Amino acid sequence: MRYGSAASLALLAVAVLGDSTAATYALALVAFWWLVPAVPLLLVAVLGRRWRSAAALLAPALVAAGTWGPLLTPERPGGAADLRVATYNATHGAGTQGVLALVAEHHPDVLVLQELTPRQVALLDRQLAAVYPHRSFGTPDPLQRDGDAVLSRFPVTGAEPVTGLPTGARPADLVHLDVRGWPTSVLSVHLASPCLLCGPDGDGFNPAGSTAQSARVRVAEAQRYADLAAERRAHGDLVVVAGDVNSSELNRPLRLLTAEGLVDVQREVGRRPQLTRGPGPGVARVDVVLVAGLEPLRTWEGARGPSTHSPVLADLALPR
Repeated sequence: MRYGSAASLALLAVAVLGDSTAATYALALVAFWWLVPAVPLLLVAVLGRRWRSAAALLAPALVAAGTWGPLLTPERPGGAADLRVATYNATHGAGTQGVLALVAEHHPDVLVLQELTPRQVALLDRQLAAVYPHRSFGTPDPLQRDGDAVLSRFPVTGAEPVTGLPTGARPADLVHLDVRGWPTSVLSVHLASPCLLCGPDGDGFNPAGSTAQSARVRVAEAQRYADLAAERRAHGDLVVVAGDVNSSELNRPLRLLTAEGLVDVQREVGRRPQLTRGPGPGVARVDVVLVAGLEPLRTWEGARGPSTHSPVLADLALPR
């Protein structure tokens, strides 16, 4: 009963305070680990006719089942993929070995990267030139000195900086591809990092500021990217939004992104938790592939390599 009561109170705190405090942000981020046990414990309580314990466990069990239950359904047969996308936070200064291993093992058609330092960019621009003849490297963040990239087997027809992002957001580019005749807009996103141990004014290194400030930045970034994806879809583009959203299922930014018509490939066809952040088996799912106009077929994690994240791959089908 103590666990059920504590989990219910934690859910209430997350619902009321959201990501504005370090505690509730972290609780939402790692909710998989403290909510999923509620499901078997509820069954045990009901079978043992321990009704008070069952009542305390009901809300956590329902949230866990609704959030991660779809991952327990049988995998449906998927057709042949027209497009394979991979996203990978290569981690600032960690080298390029993880990226090269990802490409060699899984052969993604479009590779979406985050946290590339100028040195990593220079290396990858040379090392992957033969594999990805079309490459778009974004503008590095002036404070953190890393940026994103989209590398593609398909032609890049244009790239433009995303406008309207909040102060403290990392720069991002909207990259346009021609995928087998289909205009496709790709966003490599890296939402504001949390500053869990910072004071009210941040730590001087996080451009998004303190925990509460960075939470507001992430929400504004997510809304801007969701609006931009909807705009591109209205123009007839297929859309891929992929990257490190520093948010998991119970954090608001991921919900904002999917509220505007973007489909979370993991939620649609994933069969494992994909806890991409931290050492295996992982702490939280913060790396995502979201699509609009494309049909998700399958998704899986790649090897972590020297990064603090594991890559996420998604096989997708073009419209028929």
